[in-house]
Amino acid sequence: MKPRDVLIFFLLLSTIGVWTSSCAIFKSSGSKSIVTIDGKPVSTNEFLYFYNKNNPHEGEVTQEEVRNYLDLYINFKLKVKEAESLGLDKDSLFIEELEGYRKQLASPYLTETRLLDSLAKITYDRLREEVNASHILIQVPPDAPPNDTLDAFHKVQNLRQLIISGQDFGQLAQENSEDPSAKQNKGNLGYFSAMQMVYPFEEAAYGLSVDSISQPVRTKFGYHLIKVHDRRHSQGKIQVSHILVRALASLSPADSTLAANRAWEIYRKTINNGDWDLLCRQFSEDIGTKMKGGKLPWFKTGDLSNIPAFEKVAFNLEYNGEISVPIRTAYGWHIIRLDSSQTLEPFEKLEPKILSNLSTNSRSNLNQRELVKRLKVENHFKENQEVIDEAVRFANDSLIEGNWQPQAQWGNQLGVLFSIEKIDYKVEGFYQYLEQAQPYKSGSDPIEIMSAAYLDYSKKCLIDYEDDHLADKYYDYKMLLKEYRDGILLFQLMETKVWNQAVRDSSGLRQYFEQHQDHYQWESRAVSTIFNVVNQNALDEVELFLENGYFDYGKYDFYGTSDSFNKGQLGILDQVSRLLLQGEDRYLVVKYNHGLENNQQIYNAVLDHLGRYNLGTDRIEVQLLEKESKVFLLLVTSNSVKDLEENMNQKNPLAIQVASGSYQKGDNMMLDQVAWTKGTSRLDIDNRLILVKISEILPVANQGIEEIKGQVISDYQTKLEIDWVKELRSKYPVDIHETQVESVYEQYRN
Repeated sequence: MKPRDVLIFFLLLSTIGVWTSSCAIFKSSGSKSIVTIDGKPVSTNEFLYFYNKNNPHEGEVTQEEVRNYLDLYINFKLKVKEAESLGLDKDSLFIEELEGYRKQLASPYLTETRLLDSLAKITYDRLREEVNASHILIQVPPDAPPNDTLDAFHKVQNLRQLIISGQDFGQLAQENSEDPSAKQNKGNLGYFSAMQMVYPFEEAAYGLSVDSISQPVRTKFGYHLIKVHDRRHSQGKIQVSHILVRALASLSPADSTLAANRAWEIYRKTINNGDWDLLCRQFSEDIGTKMKGGKLPWFKTGDLSNIPAFEKVAFNLEYNGEISVPIRTAYGWHIIRLDSSQTLEPFEKLEPKILSNLSTNSRSNLNQRELVKRLKVENHFKENQEVIDEAVRFANDSLIEGNWQPQAQWGNQLGVLFSIEKIDYKVEGFYQYLEQAQPYKSGSDPIEIMSAAYLDYSKKCLIDYEDDHLADKYYDYKMLLKEYRDGILLFQLMETKVWNQAVRDSSGLRQYFEQHQDHYQWESRAVSTIFNVVNQNALDEVELFLENGYFDYGKYDFYGTSDSFNKGQLGILDQVSRLLLQGEDRYLVVKYNHGLENNQQIYNAVLDHLGRYNLGTDRIEVQLLEKESKVFLLLVTSNSVKDLEENMNQKNPLAIQVASGSYQKGDNMMLDQVAWTKGTSRLDIDNRLILVKISEILPVANQGIEEIKGQVISDYQTKLEIDWVKELRSKYPVDIHETQVESVYEQYRN
């Protein structure tokens, strides 16, 4: 679904109930109305349709439930009535959008289910087996000129002869295939199963024995040669868990190495009987799975084709609980554990998914032919062969050139080619279709072109007729279309009256916020930094940092004899400069003996060199070194928690994790376990040492509108909608027919 589709879909749900599977629909006799809105009756059947659809009826249905739903439905109908009064249903954009939805809704009704059922069984049989194959692709689009198509065919035929004569398939694929991936994989596609390739490719691959070469296979991509390397029983599906250490390609070499070290350190813990769930919680950077033991959804061969390394390693795990070494993908380093495996599911369970796939891929052409056969019978399709023969007789070479035009003197253009129900389709309509559908492929006989065009035209007319009359044949389709129509109208009006209005009306929003300030309160909050460390030594390092307010990021001994520096001395100064430039919270402490000869000149030269990097003297502190020494001690310090975390994790990838912020009760599990007073506290959780530093306790206070603007806008929108519905109830008379309400309730009660 597109984002707008999703909004409309959920708008319908929130407006008239929760979407559930439809239950049996009661129909009142005579389709009496249950309510009249501004003089327009709403039938009881319509109300029952939506009530049954949106209510699961678990347990006894109460009269209160029926009336509450009726109240919601009246509100919904009032909004739609207002949209119609404003002419939104006449807007061209609305009509275009509704037509798009109508086509989607009509699609299942224009499908030949009997053929799909047969294809579904064939597809399921193929799902029992996985094929490993390579291919060579020579690209040619479906609408390419015949000469281009023939050239591509000859090229792929020549390649086939070279392979049969003994040349290596993979080498020829690498050199000739127009599939870009062939340069790396020599055309090998790995293992795949049914529904993972386009239908002609799948059909050919499953028809080949191992080590055999296909004839040229035409798909929408061009011509393929296929070689099957192996067949195996379906591996079914597996479920794995993983621990992810993120390492994107954009990482610096140093950070990339740090991530790899971290992954291998975690792996060592997992194979040394480490608690998997605990390690996931502590270290995995997959936010969606880390609190669930790293568990991923079930998948089968080919489902993760975008990360083949992950899929390959996962399927190579042999027993539940086996853990892989860290592997690298585009997302980072993964440690994978096999949790469970499952053979191919029964046909009955997979059938809906198979049918959905079949209706959208190239097999749908077969389906359409069967559909046309059925529609000809159902809609009393009758042809006049004499009129058809005469119409086709006027084909000529201009069809091939793409400039064919009917002439007035050509036969009886008012003659009836065929009829569908009581509607006649005349020659003139076919000729108009033929003229607009040009050009046709060259090299064909004009009579053949026109005969084929007639078949396309008659098929189109049959399907169009069925499409136009679906609402007369299928009640569910009629009601679905109505539901989408009303939903789009409601969406457009809600945007104007409620959603956008709440965003644009800044003064009204602020006034609402001030009137309801008591609803927007911060509870007491702790401004806190939480250090999660591996052992006591790491905890000591953190405590020393908190006590001093800084830590030593780097120490360098600089031996000075003159203010002219050698290559080694310049290297030290450049390294110090880089460290200072990488963080505004880093400082330089220079310790040296001020009284020794030349030391002051050397120090001035150091400052001069550092000044080339625009490092201000405010970030440099000088301390006296009392012992007589020519050594300058250059000490880079940092008061940054982020620097501390990075520095400690370079020595031990799992040394420390840090979180900081302002937390209310319940926001942070660790913080909730200590006394909420200013200072530090220590915990031992999951074999990790925790130090919680609370810098400040913020009292209960009013929230500012900018801090929670999204929530305020949502609440203001609710108020605007309530006020708007009251206005609509006053504008449009609503007459509830109590007799029908009682009748509906009695049907459910009985």
